[in-house]
Amino acid sequence: VVPNSEATILGRGQSHNSVTDDFCDAQKTKFGDINDFAAKGGMKAMGEALDRGMVLVLSLWDDTDVHMLWLDSAYPTNQPPRRPGVLRGPCPGGADSEPSFLRESHPDASVAFSQFKVGEIGSTFAAARRAAENLV
Repeated sequence: VVPNSEATILGRGQSHNSVTDDFCDAQKTKFGDINDFAAKGGMKAMGEALDRGMVLVLSLWDDTDVHMLWLDSAYPTNQPPRRPGVLRGPCPGGADSEPSFLRESHPDASVAFSQFKVGEIGSTFAAARRAAENLV
């Protein structure tokens, strides 16, 4: 099990290691984003949706509009990377990140998804099962 990291982007005394309504609200405020998650019901609505059941979907695509910069680079591109929420990862962007360059440079690229585990939270690895047996 990989422990959650502490998100410290919100400043001193504001670190979080889980997703909560408070964390989402604070992050949207800090980044100056529209809080669409709260408008749609936040964690309560997410829990209700999960109770109805969901299907895991894995997808690969390339983004010819913004070159996936929203995922792991500086985005939006008209904002300075030092602004909270803009620098989203280490990808440099530029010509080497354009879908046409990647398709030409790596025509045989592929991916394999494997070793998935499905079950109730804490049921898919032995340490969690042992810990649960010792809980009062």
